[in-house]
Amino acid sequence: MPIFRQDFFVRHPTIFPLYFCLFPIGLTILLWSVSNKRMIRFAVLLIICIVIEVGLVGSVAYMASYQRYKPLPENYYYWVLGQYGYFKNTTNFNEDLSRYDSSLTYRFRPNITGRFDNPEFDVEVKTNSLGVRDDEASLKDPHIVVLGDSHGMGWGVEKDERFSESVEQRLHVNVLNTAITSYGTHRETKLLDQIDLDSCKLLIIQYCENDLEENKTNLPVPQKSSTDAFGFEIAAKQNTINTTYFPFKGIFLGVRWLITSGVTSAFQPIPNASARQVTAPAVFKPEHAEAFFPYLSRIRKKYKGPIVVFDLGIYNHPIVKEFQAYQALHPADGLHFVNVHPLLSRQDYFTIDDHINARGHAKIGAALAEYVQEKGWL
Repeated sequence: MPIFRQDFFVRHPTIFPLYFCLFPIGLTILLWSVSNKRMIRFAVLLIICIVIEVGLVGSVAYMASYQRYKPLPENYYYWVLGQYGYFKNTTNFNEDLSRYDSSLTYRFRPNITGRFDNPEFDVEVKTNSLGVRDDEASLKDPHIVVLGDSHGMGWGVEKDERFSESVEQRLHVNVLNTAITSYGTHRETKLLDQIDLDSCKLLIIQYCENDLEENKTNLPVPQKSSTDAFGFEIAAKQNTINTTYFPFKGIFLGVRWLITSGVTSAFQPIPNASARQVTAPAVFKPEHAEAFFPYLSRIRKKYKGPIVVFDLGIYNHPIVKEFQAYQALHPADGLHFVNVHPLLSRQDYFTIDDHINARGHAKIGAALAEYVQEKGWL
């Protein structure tokens, strides 16, 4: 049985900052007890801890502030990316921005204006009465409706910098952006059911590789969400903990990462040579397509017009190619797949965040608008 439950610090928030404080203090007491020059050793250890902490936290601040891509050794760079998750603020469990929803697990609070920040950005989040990040005018007779997750929602960029607004300005039509952080296609289509599509002439779907699990889980029968109101409250508190800095948090996370990595690698079985030789190559299976296309069929029950699909997520890993190959074997009218990855470079993403920045949104918006104009749908 583990010493602590996974949500131990969430259930006992007063102990959490104390734990981070006791971590270096415990090392100091240990060294103090075996040394004759206690004050000198104490000062040396404290200085060492401070220098290490400043180095750990400062490197994150450096990368976030100066947008230098891979400015440090590659292994350390990717270590910082991994630790970023323990500091990251998210919209879906930020109680100032979102609330629990029994059908969709969570959604933005309707008609609010708030701030959403992380080390690399600080942007305004303003929602309409539907509880999506768009203005109220977009709900009235939208010509284009956008479905998606955090990428489509505009994670880290201002509302007017998103690709949906770029499309709206270039084509001079009303665009409604319904994207919400971490939604898979399953929840995106459920939210779409709450929208009047009589005026809609085009549906744009932004897909992400992490949609797969949610989509598969809810096929063929939708499942009850694993997060209830209490679970949302726990996750919201965890989000608050992530965004709060406590003394020596960087050192603690670093030591925990080293221990976890060491234990994990120590218990991984090493296959013998004969086993490695007879291992057959993996057979490709279109998992994403098989779990995605059924939702397009559901959308077709309500909407008959053209649908444009593109994906964002892992850099330069276009899942849309899988969709194109699947469509070639299972033809469907009105489906159009756009590969935006060749448009994007590393500079179109945040440095320590895996979302596209304003520059990336501008490129995608321009490409989508040009594609729609060529098709003449509007």
